[in-house]
Amino acid sequence: MNPITESNIETFAIEVLKKLGWQYVHGLSIAPGAENAERESFEQIILTQRLRKAVARLNRDIPADAQEQAVQKILRIYSPDMLHNSETFHQFLVEKLKIPYQQEC
Repeated sequence: MNPITESNIETFAIEVLKKLGWQYVHGLSIAPGAENAERESFEQIILTQRLRKAVARLNRDIPADAQEQAVQKILRIYSPDMLHNSETFHQFLVEKLKIPYQQEC
């Protein structure tokens, strides 16, 4: 029996997500300086352009400025406690992000 390692867990998770229809992109192909870079540094955790596209796709019925407010609220999640950051982000996903906007009549 193979030992349980971080690498084995990662490989398993990637395979499960691929079977569910997710596209896998190796981290180095989107790393800073890569041809298809999606982050400015390795400290940048959130892929901002992907986040903006997802927010727009999932919230077509709200104005672009309200979509951007939601993106900015997510980007401002910051605490030295990573668990707190993850819990806050999860709460935004589950309970919906509250962004005030006026709907045009």
